[in-house]
Amino acid sequence: MSDRDGGHTDGGVAKQRETGSRSGGFGGLAGRLFRTVGTQVELFVHNYGRYLGKTIVGAIILFLWAPIFVLSFMSFSQREVLSFPPESLTVDWYISFINNPQALEALTTTIQVAVIATPLGIFLSLLIAYSVSRYDFRGRFLLQAVATLPLIIPLIVVGVAMTMFFGFVGIQSGFWPVVFAHTVQIVPFGTLIILATLISFDTTLEEASMDLGANEFETFRQVTLPAILPSIIAATLLGFVISFNEFIYTYFVKDARTNTLPTYIWDRLQHTATPEVNVISVVFLLVAIMMVVVAVAITTVERVAIRQ
Repeated sequence: MSDRDGGHTDGGVAKQRETGSRSGGFGGLAGRLFRTVGTQVELFVHNYGRYLGKTIVGAIILFLWAPIFVLSFMSFSQREVLSFPPESLTVDWYISFINNPQALEALTTTIQVAVIATPLGIFLSLLIAYSVSRYDFRGRFLLQAVATLPLIIPLIVVGVAMTMFFGFVGIQSGFWPVVFAHTVQIVPFGTLIILATLISFDTTLEEASMDLGANEFETFRQVTLPAILPSIIAATLLGFVISFNEFIYTYFVKDARTNTLPTYIWDRLQHTATPEVNVISVVFLLVAIMMVVVAVAITTVERVAIRQ
């Protein structure tokens, strides 16, 4: 019995060794395979990574901008029915837009609302960001949460809430409710942009200013404000674009006599879609590009001033 047991034991050990050698063989083969593939991938990335990266970035840019280019190109279509490619090109729709009093009135209203709402929104954003970053008081985090809450809540919900609010306080829909709604839309973006700059700002500069005899207002005006001015300008430009493009809030709180460009486009699309709608879309695009150019120009001027 012992010999048989010993034979079985030797056989079991041999089988375990054989299984282990097979497992080690498979593991080694898989390891060599992974190392080989990794080497080939690394070599491919080293040789063609730059071209591959440029190709991917170009494809993404093309994916994002191709519809905009098509829309802009279709604004020159001669036919009223939109079809791509257009059979012939014309600038008659641009002339029609310039000679359209309703469209020009909507453009004027849009600019007026943005010019009023943007400074109000940025001023409130600056007050909220400065108070949250510089003072410790009860409800500080609640104030920050309330200021940024419109970013989380769906736009339609906020639009309905503002409509109910204006009805509750007895304010009729019109121009000023639109200004208020756009201000509410701007405040979260301005608060986050300015607050990020204030949090990263070196507060020892403010302390040094106060140690030299300046009060808090003088310190803010001469030390803090110049440092955070780029963020204020960026928030202002972004706020203007947001107000210029805002539709949902405007749709809920406007009256029949108050029309901005987005609501004007909506009214036109309910009847028919002509290339004039594309012309208005080009106007939106030009405003956005202009804001980017202004931002780049201001940044460049600031860099030159710092170097000098």
